[in-house]
Amino acid sequence: MQSNDMLEVARLALEGKTSDVRLFLAKLVRKARKEDPEYATKLEELLKTDPSRSNSVLRRSQPTPEDFQQRKEPPFFRIAHDKTESVPLLDSALETQLQQILMERKHADELEGKGLKPASSIIFQGPPGVGKTMTANWLSQQLGLPLYVLDLTAVMSSLLGRTGSNLRTVLDYAKSHPCVLFLDEIDAIAKKRSDESDVGELKRLVNILLQEIENWPHQGLLIAATNHPELVDPALWRRFDLDVTFQLPSEGNIKKAIVEFLGPDLDQFSHLVDLLADSQKGESYSNIKRTVSRLRKLKLINPEEFDSVYFKYLIPNLETLSRQEKISLAVKLVSEFSFPKQRAAKALGVSRDTIRKKLDEVNT
Repeated sequence: MQSNDMLEVARLALEGKTSDVRLFLAKLVRKARKEDPEYATKLEELLKTDPSRSNSVLRRSQPTPEDFQQRKEPPFFRIAHDKTESVPLLDSALETQLQQILMERKHADELEGKGLKPASSIIFQGPPGVGKTMTANWLSQQLGLPLYVLDLTAVMSSLLGRTGSNLRTVLDYAKSHPCVLFLDEIDAIAKKRSDESDVGELKRLVNILLQEIENWPHQGLLIAATNHPELVDPALWRRFDLDVTFQLPSEGNIKKAIVEFLGPDLDQFSHLVDLLADSQKGESYSNIKRTVSRLRKLKLINPEEFDSVYFKYLIPNLETLSRQEKISLAVKLVSEFSFPKQRAAKALGVSRDTIRKKLDEVNT
């Protein structure tokens, strides 16, 4: 260690800036990897220890607001304070993967005794609005670690060469203490290096990520997310310990989501839950929540006309349906969702006799 580096470490330590000491040492590790790999390895091992914390990250309490105020986070961070009480609505395979992550952390000591380490880097892939960000938040709470959400647009500097420096600053800080770092829309900076339309700066960012992800400290957790997995550089993809795929919600989870989003208004909408669930097939959780919220507001503001207009929210293309499609939908409402023939006829603009005749044809 050079004399200037020693003076800087001493100054930060005497000022009681523990997190800044760790950040500075993390930078020294990166610098020393080429000049003195053995020294860099020893220093990195020291950084992984923290006697002031419990051995298990699952027992670590959430930092207080005072702790955050004393730290000097990079300006690109957003610290998430959301509290997620329930487990996100996930299919069984995905939930199994997440529980595996938590179990590995719980048994970190046993794993290390066998030369194994808990997963420290994960990539989430899937369409927008299916719970990737919510799941990252939930994982951070289960692990008892702060969640940092990285604003990639802030990292992307217009000044040539600054973006790589910005990204290294963020990664060094996140590696300096146990936390969950969430890189949303990672495809924005981690595109395939063969992409001819890409600029050289973005290709350098991929190289930085390749260097850092593979050696991410297992006391923390790096989570990347993308809506466009086909854009992410394959070499980067292979560096993640775990690949977690999010799908659009199943029929069962759609109904669970609707019940959850209706909240205190569930009783008023109980007769519409099945119809709501049917109308939201193929939609994301965020779109389902938006539809339910609009219906709740409509019911509160204009209860007298609710029954005559809510179809427009459930079936936005109602006006473009052909007569035959409207008749088929009316029959489905009566036969599958126990709608009165009169209400179905009025909502869809077809006669009750037509609905009755179609029902008779179905039943014969």
